[in-house]
Amino acid sequence: MILVYFQSFLQLALAGSFKMKSILKIIVQIFSISIFITSCDFDDSLIDYEEQLVVFASINAGFPVSDTIYVSRTAKVDEEVDAQDLYIEDANVKLINMSDSTELNFYSIGNGRYYPIDLSMQDIDSVARYWSEYVISSGTTYRLVVSHDGDSVIAETSVPEKIEIAPIDMPDYRCPDGSTESINTVNVNNLESLTFEQMLILYQNPVEYIESNNINVDSINFRIGDCYTKSFASLPMFAVDFNEEDYNTIQIISYALEANSIDLEPFEDINQNDIFDVSEDFSDRNNNGIRDSCYINLIYSDERGLFDNDSLYYNRLSDIWKNPLKRGGTDGTWRQNSPYRNNPWLWNADRAPSPIMWLYFDYYGYYMMTYKSTSDSYFNYFRGDPVGQNIYLLPNSNFEEGLGVFYSSSSSSFIVYVVEPED
Repeated sequence: MILVYFQSFLQLALAGSFKMKSILKIIVQIFSISIFITSCDFDDSLIDYEEQLVVFASINAGFPVSDTIYVSRTAKVDEEVDAQDLYIEDANVKLINMSDSTELNFYSIGNGRYYPIDLSMQDIDSVARYWSEYVISSGTTYRLVVSHDGDSVIAETSVPEKIEIAPIDMPDYRCPDGSTESINTVNVNNLESLTFEQMLILYQNPVEYIESNNINVDSINFRIGDCYTKSFASLPMFAVDFNEEDYNTIQIISYALEANSIDLEPFEDINQNDIFDVSEDFSDRNNNGIRDSCYINLIYSDERGLFDNDSLYYNRLSDIWKNPLKRGGTDGTWRQNSPYRNNPWLWNADRAPSPIMWLYFDYYGYYMMTYKSTSDSYFNYFRGDPVGQNIYLLPNSNFEEGLGVFYSSSSSSFIVYVVEPED
């Protein structure tokens, strides 16, 4: 049809029936109509909905399986169902080492979660022993099989080789006021010889284990101000080098080992007698007008005058860059409305060296920093759209006939000590 119109118009134009300006105008109109007509010709056929299993699972080299596996199902857009009702509690879940065919079974522990140990089992000792000896190996492929009501989904992951991390000297940093600051170099290999059992003990009582075993831990000073805590581009406290060419994505996990330490809310000791006097101000963190307990190691400051802009203070900036402080629920104790932050924090990195700045730390005291190299399945999943910013783009799942992701990682950890600034 468009071609017929164009041919007729061309004949009239050649016959001199139109001025050149009119000719150009009509050409534009004709092509606009053609684009509109052809653009309406698209495939809008409906796709029949098919319920699928959704599985999320991960394993880490050098350790037994420590993460729970989540199993649920999909739901129609118009299906009226609560999220918790999508959990599947009676699936068969097993992990297979493809190099030697050994298997590890998982058991439901509620809310769609599956774990290799069920505390209600009669043979708990033998199961726990088998689990502790089923250590994930680098360079090995593992298959996860999840079955439910005749449906099965399968995914495989090849465990990456161990990530190699190292300290690195960084050039001086130039602050906004033109001054320069040196960047610390810290020991990032102080846990490389620990076994899985020793790591468990470390988690249970970190301070005692670190001090009794003379682990060499470097300290870093946490300072507040324009140069130190203003943005993601602030002064790095130290940096870590790693073999970035071997991996697509690196996870960095910062875990405060003393986040749950409790003490009375700090006060301003004006007369320096080390005793809180009624006339002295204190940091009323839960806003109840009483000096009571708090999470004493939380990095928390409402003090003004530490930044060039007097309207800025640390808590406000950290709320902007880290999300607002969380507050305890109503329970009638000091925890009610008491501030805290999520622990641990997970970051992604793809460039080395990685600068570690204030954003990685929410508490004073010992921190375990873990660098995880992740498998291709993790990278491919997050290369999709797992956070749902585009409703027409699904994440890249590695499960056949299912959704979710099964990925593996290999990690290296170290400990640093975050020092509170002096008053």
